[in-house]
Amino acid sequence: MENVEGTECNVCREGSFYLDPANPKGCTRCFCFGINNNCHSTHKRRAKFVDMMGWRLETADRADIPVSFNPGSSSVVADLQELPSTVHSASWVAPLSYLGDKVSSYGGYLTYQIKSFGLPGDMVLLEKKPDVQLTGQHMSIIHEEPNNPRPDRLYHVRVQVVEGNFRHASSSAPVSREELMMVLSRLEGVRLRGLYFTETQRLSLSGVGLEEASATGSGRRAHHVEMCACPPGYTGDSCQGCSPGYYRDSKGAYTGRCVPCNCNGHSNRCQDGSGICINCQHNTAGEHCERCKEGHYGNAIHGHCSVCPCPHSNSFATGCVVTGENVRCSCKPGYTGTQCERCAPGYFGNPQKLGGSCRPCSCNNNGQLGSCHPLTGDCIDQEPKDGSPGEECDDCDSCVMTLLNDLATMGDELHLVKSQLQGLSASTGTLEQMKHLETQTKDLRNQLLNYRSAISNHGLKMDGLEKELSNLNREFEALQEKVQINSRKAQTLHNNVDRTTQSTKELDTKIKNVIRNVHILLKQISGTDGEGNNVPSGDFSRELAEAERMMTELRSRNFGKHLREAEAEKRDAQLLLNRIRSWLENHQVENSALVKNIRDSLNEYEAKLSDLRTALQEATAQAKQATGLNRENEKTLESIKRQVKEMNSLQSDFTKYLSTADSSLLQTNTLLQLMGKSQEEYEKLAATLNEARRELSDKVRELSQSASKASLVVEAETHAQSLQKLAKQLEEIKRNASGDELVRCAVDAATAYENILNAIRAAEDAADKATSASESALQTVIKEDLPRKAKTLSSDSDKLLKEAKLTQKKLRQEISPALNNLQQTLKVMTVQKGLIDTNITAIRDDLRGIQRDDISDMISRAKSMVRNANDITDEVLDGLNPIETDVARIKDTYGSTQREDFNKALTDADNSVKKLTNKLPDILSKIESINQQLLPLGNISDNVDRIRELIQQARDAANKVAVPMRFNGKSGVEVRLPDDLDDLKGYTSLSLFLQRPESKENGGTENMFVMYLGNKDASRDYIGMAVVDGKLTCVYNLGEQESELQVDQSLTESETQEAVMDRVKFQRIYQFASLNYTKKATSSKPETPQFHDMENGNSNTLLNLDPENVVFYVGGYPSDFRLPARLRFPPYKGCIELDDLNENVLSLYNFKKTFNLNTTEVEPCRRRKEESDKNYFEGTGYARVPTQPNAPFPTFGQTIQTTVDRGLLFFAENQDRFISLNIEDGNLLVLYKLNSEPPKEKGVTHTVNNGKDHSIQIKIGKAQKLMWINVNSKKIRIEGEIFDFGTYYLGGIPISIRERFNISTPAFRGCMKNLKKTTGVVRLNDTVGVTKKCSEDWKLVRSASFSRDGQLSFTNLDLAFPNHFQASFGFQTFQPSGLLLSHQTEANNLQVTLEDGHIELNTRDGSSPIFKSPQTYMDGLLHYVSVINDDSGLRLLIDDQPLKNNHRLRHLSNSQQTLRLGGSHFEGCISNVFIQRLSERPAVLDLASKSTKRGVSLGGCSLNKPPFLMLLRGSTRFDKAHTFSINQPLQDTPAASPRSMEVWREAQSCRPPPRAQASHGALRFGDRPTSHLLFTIPQELLEPRSLFAVDVRTASSRGLVFYTGTKSSYMALYLSKGRLIFALGAEGKKLRLKSKEKCNDGKWHTVVFGQDGEKGHLVVDGLRAQEGSLPGNSTFGLRAPVYLGSPPSWKPKSLPPNSFVGCLRNFQLNLKPLNTIAASVAVSPCLSGSVEKGIYFSQEGGHIILANSVLLGPEFKLVFSIRPRSLTGILMHVGSQSGKHLCVYMEAGKVTASVDSEAGGILTSVTPKQSLCDGRWHSVTVTVKQHILHLELDTENSYTAGRLPFPPASTQEPLHIGGIPAHLKTLKLPVWKSFFGCLKNIQVNHIPVPVTEAMDVQGSVSLNGCPDH
Repeated sequence: MENVEGTECNVCREGSFYLDPANPKGCTRCFCFGINNNCHSTHKRRAKFVDMMGWRLETADRADIPVSFNPGSSSVVADLQELPSTVHSASWVAPLSYLGDKVSSYGGYLTYQIKSFGLPGDMVLLEKKPDVQLTGQHMSIIHEEPNNPRPDRLYHVRVQVVEGNFRHASSSAPVSREELMMVLSRLEGVRLRGLYFTETQRLSLSGVGLEEASATGSGRRAHHVEMCACPPGYTGDSCQGCSPGYYRDSKGAYTGRCVPCNCNGHSNRCQDGSGICINCQHNTAGEHCERCKEGHYGNAIHGHCSVCPCPHSNSFATGCVVTGENVRCSCKPGYTGTQCERCAPGYFGNPQKLGGSCRPCSCNNNGQLGSCHPLTGDCIDQEPKDGSPGEECDDCDSCVMTLLNDLATMGDELHLVKSQLQGLSASTGTLEQMKHLETQTKDLRNQLLNYRSAISNHGLKMDGLEKELSNLNREFEALQEKVQINSRKAQTLHNNVDRTTQSTKELDTKIKNVIRNVHILLKQISGTDGEGNNVPSGDFSRELAEAERMMTELRSRNFGKHLREAEAEKRDAQLLLNRIRSWLENHQVENSALVKNIRDSLNEYEAKLSDLRTALQEATAQAKQATGLNRENEKTLESIKRQVKEMNSLQSDFTKYLSTADSSLLQTNTLLQLMGKSQEEYEKLAATLNEARRELSDKVRELSQSASKASLVVEAETHAQSLQKLAKQLEEIKRNASGDELVRCAVDAATAYENILNAIRAAEDAADKATSASESALQTVIKEDLPRKAKTLSSDSDKLLKEAKLTQKKLRQEISPALNNLQQTLKVMTVQKGLIDTNITAIRDDLRGIQRDDISDMISRAKSMVRNANDITDEVLDGLNPIETDVARIKDTYGSTQREDFNKALTDADNSVKKLTNKLPDILSKIESINQQLLPLGNISDNVDRIRELIQQARDAANKVAVPMRFNGKSGVEVRLPDDLDDLKGYTSLSLFLQRPESKENGGTENMFVMYLGNKDASRDYIGMAVVDGKLTCVYNLGEQESELQVDQSLTESETQEAVMDRVKFQRIYQFASLNYTKKATSSKPETPQFHDMENGNSNTLLNLDPENVVFYVGGYPSDFRLPARLRFPPYKGCIELDDLNENVLSLYNFKKTFNLNTTEVEPCRRRKEESDKNYFEGTGYARVPTQPNAPFPTFGQTIQTTVDRGLLFFAENQDRFISLNIEDGNLLVLYKLNSEPPKEKGVTHTVNNGKDHSIQIKIGKAQKLMWINVNSKKIRIEGEIFDFGTYYLGGIPISIRERFNISTPAFRGCMKNLKKTTGVVRLNDTVGVTKKCSEDWKLVRSASFSRDGQLSFTNLDLAFPNHFQASFGFQTFQPSGLLLSHQTEANNLQVTLEDGHIELNTRDGSSPIFKSPQTYMDGLLHYVSVINDDSGLRLLIDDQPLKNNHRLRHLSNSQQTLRLGGSHFEGCISNVFIQRLSERPAVLDLASKSTKRGVSLGGCSLNKPPFLMLLRGSTRFDKAHTFSINQPLQDTPAASPRSMEVWREAQSCRPPPRAQASHGALRFGDRPTSHLLFTIPQELLEPRSLFAVDVRTASSRGLVFYTGTKSSYMALYLSKGRLIFALGAEGKKLRLKSKEKCNDGKWHTVVFGQDGEKGHLVVDGLRAQEGSLPGNSTFGLRAPVYLGSPPSWKPKSLPPNSFVGCLRNFQLNLKPLNTIAASVAVSPCLSGSVEKGIYFSQEGGHIILANSVLLGPEFKLVFSIRPRSLTGILMHVGSQSGKHLCVYMEAGKVTASVDSEAGGILTSVTPKQSLCDGRWHSVTVTVKQHILHLELDTENSYTAGRLPFPPASTQEPLHIGGIPAHLKTLKLPVWKSFFGCLKNIQVNHIPVPVTEAMDVQGSVSLNGCPDH
């Protein structure tokens, strides 16, 4: 052994200690940090240090994971369920108590326990990583445990802290004892591995103990800890520390040596490494305490430092010099005197007083001396200073201040001299002394004068230099501009010369080619062609003469003149360039010195501006961050617009090229006509088949049914499928013929010129090429043999028609009941086809909005190819034109002999064309492949809708840009209009500002276009403005005629920099309009507004704008747009600012497009604006306000103005608690939740929606557990534990918070001001839907929502006389009946009502309506009604469609006229009401003034969709496209008899419930453990990639949702702990993907999942995506049946055994709905809201069968309760034989019980006094006793006596509930319809019927409960 000695090797050698049998070296070598090797084992004992309070859990990127400390178990616990699945590493980090000097832990143990919680089956062990990591002294060492922990088990770790258990983290090298001791001497970090498994839900850490040696320890002796004999200066067991007065020098071994501090005895502490002294004592300072600190004097090195007596013990000096008794102080600023005993000029106070000091004077006397009294500080009046009063004199130059200080010093010395002189006697010495002083004074005066003169001279020189520098700058800039202009001219000239030279060379090449071709022709003519291509003999003389003439003509063409001109231009350009260069060189030499001076000056200025630039950069960065999202949205929008423009340009290019081939496609057109005829024949055939199908359907209803001939139905289905296949083939043939070959041929023709140029050296014209292309196209079409196929199709169709007629005859004899299913299938397929088309269209629209770089590159390459082809074609045409005639003549002469060569050349050209055009189909196929890749993302429309919502928010922000836009007479913008165009129909209010520049700035502003709002077809409805003769003219047209008005005053002219603008406000209510014109509205003194009225006749009252074609042009218009004649003027020149449109803020910067305008370059106009603290909340958004979270007494205040009945004012939340201050029905209401109890509410009866100011104060006392809300003089007091919050909301809340707390109160609409919070005034910076001004029209209430029987009444409206009466309004409703408007006087009553959806006009004296509309208007859309009575009679206009007759209104007295809106069960909205009045100009009726209401909510319409910021999650388009997804299983839809149909038509239906109770198309699962739907996959849907989509709603945390597969491979979707998990298994390999968020919140979530080869995908709600791959090359193929829910057969044990409990809808495979349901088990309709006990029968129909459960005998009693939703339907039916059954049913609200026996039948009925549609339960009792049938409905009885010879009950009969099956409908029953509603508490003979044991449930029936009304 190394470290032992002695005969028995049992003695440690010198320099080692502790003989240990387990140590291979025997003894441990002393370390002592290299100081010495004399040590021994310590006598201290081990003690375990444990501190679990400060442990943290961090990920690999140092992100903290929240943890909690459990004092009971002394453990730290972390919840990892919210941790992303990509995180595979987490470590526990020790607190500071475990760090520092831990040398005594050497040889001890580090122990701890860790546990990973989760499902062991889901947890997979992660890769091996270090378990323990120690860090210190720039080293990191690690330890790895040999064993691995087990999931969900406690894992104990025990590590001895010795070098053999650790290695280096970076190199994995072993750790030496020296290195371990160094790390322990300054331990900086301890990390323990935390995460060992995937799918870990929680982690716990406990009992982390680190052993150390301690004198108080009670454990075993710490033998491994050394006790060293340390020399002076060292401390610690291993000499690891330095003694006081020493510091560690890093130059020594290991951690360094300890060196004495050099602090001159004034400190015993200094910094390690540098030796700088810390905390110098005895009034010393410096790195080594070598000097006295400020205000002290003495010798710090050899003595001590004392305080300076300046004066006395008050030290106001920075230093002093003491010589004996003489003291000379260096005073601090503000003090003067030899001992700083006085205040300096500009300061006051008494420094000699104990505790006294000098303070600056608070007087501003331009820096003059003695500005205040030196003791009291009172200001002393000074003579006024020369100069202007506006000069700023506060800041003085440093030189002047120095001079003033010198003068003050001189004054002090003069005072000293004066005091000396006063004490002297008149003597010779005194005189000499005075002469000496006089001489010094004169010298000082001369120096002062010289100093002033020098300063003056330097100032003059500086002024001159500044002027010279300014002149040089201007000259240099002018010179630079001239150089740039000349350089551009020279460059342009040079480019022109190059182009001319290039054109000349190209022309020369073409001429040479022509000459060479002519020579070749001459050789052929003369027979000297060596190749044998000779022209046949004949009359050569004529041809030779012609050729010579051509040659002569060619030679006579002289290009010398052009060449000389080009060379002359080139020489001139070269000379000019040389002159410019020489001129530049001369000036460069001359200005070199000037440039140097300028550069020095610029550098100086640049240095001065650096601070300002830094501040500007910070501001720019903040602005960029604030506007980043808007800029990105704008860039995306612009990119989309550019792509659309490029696509349009590309399309126009293709159209132009295709047009050149029209002449070659005439034969193909003939073929297309034949195809059109074939299509017509097919359509006729289809119509014939449809007619035959209808005849079949009619016959089926008349015939009895038989189930024995099912094969005929199968044959009919086969025929239908073959017919559909033939139709698809015909459509495919048509698509291929017109879409592929013809387009290719057209491209061949369009691009043939380029290939002819490459293939034919000789001159050929385009005629042969076009002929060849057309022949090729014809051959291609003939190959397809379309005529023959069309004829074959026609003959096949005839055969099918004959077969169908034959089948019809067979079906008339014996019809199968399944024919109804065939009809239903055909209908569903038709609906599916339409919805699939809708899906494809929607996805294509979405794809247009997605910017894909690869698509853009493809489009660019395609455009480049087309552009190159176009250029080459133009070159060929230009080159061939001069010789076209000659070539044509030669071809005519020798064409026949060269036919073979020409055909060969054309063949080569055609091949080249095909190679070129093959590129375009490749591009199209790539685009199609990209489409196919994107198609499976079913929720991409959700993402697009989210992006659209963000774009809408950006547009909302753009509307807030209230800045005038400058137009230059050529520019313009198209402004984006609001979505609600229907509101503009009846009412239009547009406000804008106008200015035109002064005449001297820009002439020609007398006639200008201003704006146009209307349809692109200007002959239809529009509103427009223009400046005519300098005055504003307004024109509008409602479809009949134009109305025009011109303002009397001229439009204001002003400067553009500070524009003074006129305000124009145009208001229209139906056909009446007014113009409010305020001149100089933006100046400080605007002129009085002028009002002008207009009218547009009585025939048309609405502004009908087509949403697809509406435009809003301002300032200018596109060149292709034709304005109306009265607006046809040049674009605007000046400034325009939009203000609002129908109370909505509108800005020119929210534009669709611009015309000749770059808004980033054109500087906007500036105008004066009044600042206001008012904020207008539009009712669409909110304001987010930060606040101090821990304030002891938070206070919030605001003043509101509003006219709405409901709105959210203030909202704060924290976790599950919240406070919401709302307006409900015009009063304040507080909704709050302060603990675990349900939310509570408190209110105060104080109207706040009257448009007046109302001050609201919210005060919170946390200590008192109180909150007070003061509204004017009213108070609301709330007691409870008030939570902390750092953010609160005003005027509304975001969608996420609204959904989390189920807040239904809409956003606030109105004005807020005086916003305050605890820390001061509130500035709204983080807002959405908030404008920083309140317009004058915001209080106007134009719409109201009416609940059932709601009514709004007006009095004292001063209505017009009846001969000129008009009442107009708009309405929306889904109700068929109700009162819309009532105008009542003493003598008459005019009413507009809705009756069964028809609009009727009635008067009191008329028995029948005056008018009744032929159409119905209960579709929920906005419709406008006008009642007009004038000289031409009475008219009723509905959406501008008139109804007329000769009726006239009777005289209406002016007294006691009342106007009412709503009533008589009307439910909906009324808006834009206009009543013609006597004393006022035409205006919309303000519904909030002079009105009384009941059941009416003012402001907004409840039927309209919420504003864009209130959109719910998910796409409405996505929902609409898939509402059919899961068909109701096994629906029973029997044909009805004429009797039952008549009853059904007469039956009254119940009103729909207040809220939707059943989710349409959704089904509920989980009623049984094996609840499921079984689907078979059609063959056409089986693809290598399978992507499923389904909507899920559940509150369950576990259960199976989807399963398909076999024992070897499977695919499943299930819930585990509330999260969705997608599982994929194949060949023993598994893949699991888990959703990030929990989905068991009771809301709908769209889930897309599936596989593509070995990859699996999981997408939840479109935004949270997961993706993974199966290990190896395993793949999954979809073959087995598909289950929704839990299948009854075998499934893997790792999946949940039971079905989840919840609802599913919209089930799809690869974006195609799956409705091939093969089986249904325990699946029912999905109900929303709360449910109660009972059975729910849905409107789709269904019933329950309980087999053999009822004994129907002579005495029988049946009791049950119903709550119907329809008043006709079967309730109960007992028995299955025609001679023995009992039936209870409803017929048009009447309840009937009937009994049939062998002797006949009897029945009894009860008609209730009140309708059964009241939402209450009604009891029904049927009793048969003593031959009497007794029916009891609630308390109403009915008896019927008769012979009922029932035999004794021998057999049990089936009980049918809610309906009867099809085979029983041969019974004579008047009602066959199934029951719609709820049914419960069924008893037969006093015994409850167990409905849950039903043998069979048919149709849509829920056994789990009824919707709670």
